[in-house]
Amino acid sequence: MKSSMLQKIGFAILIGTTFILPLFFLPITSEFYEYNKQYLLIISSTVLLLIWAVSSVLERKVRIIRNPFTLPLLAIVASWIVSTIAQTPNRTEALIDPGNTGTIVALCIYFFSSVDLVRTKKQLDLLLNTTLASFSLLSVLTILWNTGLMGKILPWAAFQNPLWSPSANPLSTFTLLIVLLPLLAVFIVKQKENSSKTLGLSIAALLFIVASGMIAYRVFRIPANRPIFLPQSTSWSIAMESLKISPLLGTGPGTYLMDFTRFRPVSYNLTQNWAVRFTSSSNFYLQTLATVGLLGLLAISFLVIKVASLLAKVAKSSSESALHIPALSSLISALLILVSMFFLPPTITAYFLLFTLMIVTVAALKLTGSSMVHEANIDIVAASESGVRTPILPWVFLVLSLALAIPGSIVFAKAYYAEILFQKALTAAAQNQGKNTYDLIYSAIRANNLKDSYRVAASQTNLLLANSAASKKDLTAEERNTITQLVQQAIREAKNAVTLNPTKVTNVENLAGIYQNLLNFAQGADEWSVASYRQAVLLDPTNPNLRISLGGIFYARKNYDEAIRLFQQAADLKPNYANAYYNMSAAYKEKKDYQNAYLAMQNVVNLIDKTTPDFLKAQGELEDLSKLIGAQTAVPSQPVKSELEAPKALPSPKVNPPLNLPSDLGPQVTTTPAPQASPAPTAVPAP
Repeated sequence: MKSSMLQKIGFAILIGTTFILPLFFLPITSEFYEYNKQYLLIISSTVLLLIWAVSSVLERKVRIIRNPFTLPLLAIVASWIVSTIAQTPNRTEALIDPGNTGTIVALCIYFFSSVDLVRTKKQLDLLLNTTLASFSLLSVLTILWNTGLMGKILPWAAFQNPLWSPSANPLSTFTLLIVLLPLLAVFIVKQKENSSKTLGLSIAALLFIVASGMIAYRVFRIPANRPIFLPQSTSWSIAMESLKISPLLGTGPGTYLMDFTRFRPVSYNLTQNWAVRFTSSSNFYLQTLATVGLLGLLAISFLVIKVASLLAKVAKSSSESALHIPALSSLISALLILVSMFFLPPTITAYFLLFTLMIVTVAALKLTGSSMVHEANIDIVAASESGVRTPILPWVFLVLSLALAIPGSIVFAKAYYAEILFQKALTAAAQNQGKNTYDLIYSAIRANNLKDSYRVAASQTNLLLANSAASKKDLTAEERNTITQLVQQAIREAKNAVTLNPTKVTNVENLAGIYQNLLNFAQGADEWSVASYRQAVLLDPTNPNLRISLGGIFYARKNYDEAIRLFQQAADLKPNYANAYYNMSAAYKEKKDYQNAYLAMQNVVNLIDKTTPDFLKAQGELEDLSKLIGAQTAVPSQPVKSELEAPKALPSPKVNPPLNLPSDLGPQVTTTPAPQASPAPTAVPAP
């Protein structure tokens, strides 16, 4: 009786999650959509796992529904976990960030905990209808926002975009609505009578078509709305280079930014979006190959083959059972989702819909009595001297479930609380509330001290506060001490971010930028900045901007030969980059090599848009150089945007005399940016 009640509670959670998740978002974290959907999934998965474990104890046996998806899903979750443990530098982020190991584990737990909850045809119909109702409501919201009505009713800025959707990704919404249309079509065609159910399915299909059509018009017909994706050829090159590092396990879940910066081909610099750093591949399979390796790709391929082969078997079946329709239609849509992943990186909603359709398929096959799905009761029994047999396995299962659920819940709860605090810090920063921002960021770090982005934000906050304090004239000894503390904290937090994830170029670049910004505060900061930029170049070797930043420091130190060498490297990496030649010309000019300065400036004039103010600026400087070398040039005309930025001289100290900082605040330079275990960061300073 108690077990039956738990089954009903579990089924209610399954239905509630199915309806809510595609629509769920909360504006209380720094990312409103994917992050909160993942947490809803994790909560549901944890509760369902505990219900399964307690039910096993009450029934004195562990019930497992063996089905065609069991082995593929076990292979997937095993490959992700092993790759995370062996390869990922910051394992906590791989567990917490959406779309990585935490998502995969939660989805697999959700699947195995749910397949036995659907025990009647009525429950199966309710699960399918709930799925369609959720996406029908998503379609209605999409239509309302595309017409512009809701933007006028709701005052919040986030809701003014006509492409707004609870899924946060209009292209994902479009794809999922399209892949569900065959499911609706199969149900409508197979219905034997004209019923209210047929009418409801037809209305849902109409909503899906209208909503997807509106999204397609706005996304594909209006260039400004088109999402930016990494080219497939670049994704392929990155995946192949990643395999050379670790063919079996990849570079680790959550490390695609590292793969992109280290392995993107030089030819990428000639594309329109060359300055964009991508955190995901152009499709799911190439991302899996790069980050989880051949084992991950084989596991995913195993699942794709199982779905396709099962679809072929069900399609060939001559069964007239009403349960044949849910299995057939769900498999068609599931296969289409897997195919769509060849062209798009998936969202949490896409993952969740795929697993929901697999649950529907298994439940339908089980209810038809298919030999492909059957219940297995596993037990280990301990017999006492009196002959009493006590089942052990259910208790072992319960203990293991609690061992996973309790620590996991604590970790995820603290991480979620930290995200709430971080969002408050961002709001305070937008309102120029310096102290409040500082306090909230450090509260977030105390809640989750393994998130490198919090450390980066803390370093920037400390630097801004130090700059603000140093802007005063006639600083007192106490004020100098405060500035020194803020500067030291800025450096330490930037170094903590690098410690937490040394392979993430943005962390190293932030540290270099912190040192560079301290040139007007502290002696020796330029040397530290050079060392950090060199480390960043190792992590992002084809990025011309890093060479220009590093060359700018040498230019400011009047080491023009080294500056010219770095500016030339930037130009070699991106031959059509006007700013690289502009900086090179400035360095040659300071070196009094006017001939080469003139040649470099000629490249600027040839590359730059002749309708911008920068063209007039470059043309004027070219004329000045021609006078210096006695050459003659022609003068074109006309002008709106600036892409030329000359290297800057070292700023004069804001604080006199400059601060003397401890040598341990300098960078820890590594010559090989290989992934490694993350050492614990230093303690959080008191606010």
